[in-house]
Amino acid sequence: MSKKASEILSRMKEVAARERAKPPEEITPQDLARENPVPRLPAGASPTPSGKRKTVRFTVDLDPELHRFLRIYALEQGVRGSEVLRALLEELGSDPELQASIQRRLHG
Repeated sequence: MSKKASEILSRMKEVAARERAKPPEEITPQDLARENPVPRLPAGASPTPSGKRKTVRFTVDLDPELHRFLRIYALEQGVRGSEVLRALLEELGSDPELQASIQRRLHG
């Protein structure tokens, strides 16, 4: 790892440790939705238009059980795991109930 990358990682760890040390506030899912609105796709925009599209690589570390589940699910559907994750993100971008459910899971 380069010096700059290790410095950034060190800084991120420091910030995360400070955030974990803060006492939890009483916050409702409605408060989270108001304070942290989930970005929506522009009206009429298709997240996966036909034809080639430039993509961005995004790496995610998964627990072995989640990774196994994703691989088996994708295999059963006849698609790649990345396609499953893209479909999930597209659904998250367009479904307010799913967004609220994810916010509750993330923020208790």
